[in-house]
Amino acid sequence: MLDAASSTSTPQTVDATDWLKTVAIISTAVGHFGFFFIDQEDWYSVVGRLAAPILFFFLGYGQTRAVPLYWIWLGVLLTLLESWNADWRWVAPNILLSFALIRIARPHVQILLQRGGWAAFILLVCALVAVAPLSQRIADYGSEGWLWALFGLCQRRYVEEQSAGGVGTPSPSEHGMMETANLMRLLLCLVAAVVYVWQEQKEFSFPQVHLAVFVVIICAASISLCSFRRGPSFIQPPRMMVGLVRFIGRHTLEIYAVQLAASELIIKLVPGLAA
Repeated sequence: MLDAASSTSTPQTVDATDWLKTVAIISTAVGHFGFFFIDQEDWYSVVGRLAAPILFFFLGYGQTRAVPLYWIWLGVLLTLLESWNADWRWVAPNILLSFALIRIARPHVQILLQRGGWAAFILLVCALVAVAPLSQRIADYGSEGWLWALFGLCQRRYVEEQSAGGVGTPSPSEHGMMETANLMRLLLCLVAAVVYVWQEQKEFSFPQVHLAVFVVIICAASISLCSFRRGPSFIQPPRMMVGLVRFIGRHTLEIYAVQLAASELIIKLVPGLAA
């Protein structure tokens, strides 16, 4: 009974994942608010660009294979809402549908990288960069998002190789695998960041100051993701906020979907509020 009482009284902690997903959902809310309701939205768009790299990164980093059905029907619903507000013109399918495809493709891409090594890596990266200018019409964020997800996968491989090599003295082959994984994830981080800035600037045409801030934000995000490890964060929020941050970290996509659907419906039903 004493053990049970002490276990239930153990304070909960915030994971590093929770912090990054909280940053992503705040960034998303700011970006959507500017897009839907603010005429001069450049700064809102700059802040909003931070969300996608984080969310795609975690899709690649995670190991879960199951695709929740609500990703599919919510993705279709949000796509229809956006098209409705655009007079039923074609719009890129919602990001949740891209997440579903990445979740399905991830284990196959991992096997390809394990068997094909550098050849498979270079082929994948070159293909994603080549289709970047066209892919945004096919999927939300296009191949930019897939590059961030591939970076997340390579980051996960590096962390696992590092953990395996940390037990005893690594053999030459283990050391070589660790160095390969490290180089792959660093190169992919660089490519993903450059392509993302290139494509988002092409879409939004940020003024010079806004572009500079955008670049700084993406560089900071890239460094944070390169150093990401699962586990309790050394920075903990006030006790009263722990539950909120953990809730956001575990229900990020649901919060995103509710916020986006509400914005789409508001400007449809009350057009005077639209930017």
